[in-house]
Amino acid sequence: MVNTGDLRERARRWRIAAEDTRAECAMLRKVAELSWRAPSAEQFRRVITTRVRELRELAEREDAVADLLDRVADSAEQAA
Repeated sequence: MVNTGDLRERARRWRIAAEDTRAECAMLRKVAELSWRAPSAEQFRRVITTRVRELRELAEREDAVADLLDRVADSAEQAA
């Protein structure tokens, strides 16, 4: 059976995953700022922009899962 400590640990891991995802976004934004003059540079920037958007959305979902796990743990503690 899952206890509240397990839920809080899972929430903590989801929060770490969200932080890692945001760090990857920041790195990709830095890469996109490089001034390349190759013909494929604009295509590359579009790909990076799309990936950054996807990662931001993923980080939001990871935070939402962590928040949900914390709320479930709170409810379980109150019910006990």
